[in-house]
Parts: sequence; structure tokens; C-alpha cells
Amino acid sequence: MRVTMTTMYDRIKTDLSRITERLDRTNSTISSGKIYQTPSDAPVRLTHALGLRDNLADIDQFKRNITYGQGWVKATENALTGVQDRLQRAKELAIEGANDTQNKDNRRAIAQEVKNILEEVVSLGNSKLGNRYLFGGSRTTGYDDGELPFELDRDGNVVYNGNLEDIRLDVAPGIKQQINLDGKTTFVDSGTFDALRDLYDGLMADSQPDIENAIKKLDDSMTYISNQTARIGAMANSLDVKEDLMDSQKIINTEILSGVEDTDLIEAINDLNATQTAYQAALGAASKVMQVSLADYI
Repeated sequence: MRVTMTTMYDRIKTDLSRITERLDRTNSTISSGKIYQTPSDAPVRLTHALGLRDNLADIDQFKRNITYGQGWVKATENALTGVQDRLQRAKELAIEGANDTQNKDNRRAIAQEVKNILEEVVSLGNSKLGNRYLFGGSRTTGYDDGELPFELDRDGNVVYNGNLEDIRLDVAPGIKQQINLDGKTTFVDSGTFDALRDLYDGLMADSQPDIENAIKKLDDSMTYISNQTARIGAMANSLDVKEDLMDSQKIINTEILSGVEDTDLIEAINDLNATQTAYQAALGAASKVMQVSLADYI
């Protein structure tokens, strides 16, 4: 096969171009910290990396849901603690009102504080997280002007306008976590409003037996609310466990992703040095063969 000078020049240019591209690619992997710059650089690794990034995006969404759920259950727990405190105060007032030394006027004065407690408990039942009602079931918004999940009428009766549906969030692959307690189950079924109203009526009627009956109802309500507080506490614990799980999964997936797409700097620098040496050697060999400046041909 006849080799002409043109053929030699073309081969030299091709070889130098190939080495230059390798230098550029190695420099890019070092400067960017990533093995590939385009999909064709490492298609298998890129596919794997995209899957890992999708996993990380899902994990981040789960973590956001968990954080929101933690805020919800914390706010719910605070509201229930407030209810327990008000019921404890109502019981103290009931015991005071049941004392034989109390007269009609004293009991009526105590009844006014009980009425205030009833209003406060209703207000706690209408607690919000942001612009969403905690105890409206899944009906956290969408109330008409002046309408609330709990409304106290003039006769001391409480009307519940929410629903009984749960609020559940995706907190892990295939796992939904309940974060709420509906108002009927939490307050109405506890007998809290009835106990406070009966206490108020007994005090206003100056009826010691009715006051004593109200004390028993208050005890039952306090026990019930305590159990509801334990339920929300269990939800909080479950969310904390899921948060730890997602934190661990994020660390694992991030480490795997780093191994898939991050540049091994030591290996890359060694490769760069070897390529630079090869480039210099190629230039030297070409200049000896051609005995002219390569600048005329490259």
C-alpha cells in the first residue's frame, strides 16, 4: 500500500485530534466532578443515575409530607392538651360548687367560669394549622362565612359541621399515614361538651346532685381525651420512624448516586497525566517525521 505525505498528515491530524478529545473529556470530568457530560458518554451509568435521582425526588416528597404531618399532629396534640387543662379546671370548679357550704349565688358565679371554659373548649376544637381546621375531618376548609367546624348555640349546645374522614399522607413507598382526628370522634363522642353543659346547668339550678353527676361525666371525658392524645402521640411516633427511614434511604441513594456519576479524581488525574504524556510524545514524533511546524497542518 502506497503511503503518501497527505495520508501521513491526515493520520497524524486524526491521532492528535483523538488525543485532544480525550484530554478535553478528562478535563471536563475533573472540572465538573461528573463522569459523563452527555448521554453518549456513559449511557448505562446515566440510566442508573436517572433512576436514583427519581428515587431521591420521591424521598424528598415523602420527607416534605412527613414534616407537614409532624406539624399537624403537634398542633393537634397542643389543642388536646389545652382541652385537658380546661377540663381539669372545670372539675376543680365542680368540686368547689358541690361543696355544702356553697349557696345559690356562689354557684351561679362559678357557672360563669364554666361557661367560659365551654367556649374555650369549642374554640380549641376550631384550632387551625395555617388556614386549615385540625378537627374538621377532611373538611379542613370550605366553610361559609361565619361557619366553623364547631358552633355553640345560645342554649349551650354544640353543633359539629365537619366530617368523619381521615387525612392520610404518603410517607413511604406504598405507605399512607393518618395525621388527624375528626371532631366528632374526638370531642362529641367524648361527652366533653355535654359534661360542661350539665355542670353549668347544675350550678345555675343550684342542684348539688346534678353537679356531682357532672363531675363523673368530666372524669369520663378527661379519660377519653387522654386516650385521644395518646392516639395522636402514636401517630407522631410513627411519623418520626418514617422520617428516620427516609433520612437513611436518602443517604444510601445519595452515596450510590455519587458512586455512579461522580469522578474518581485520583484516577482521572492519572489518566490526564498519561494522556498529556501521550499527546506530547505524539507531537514530538510527528514533528520528526514531518520536519515542519505542525501549525501549518493542524
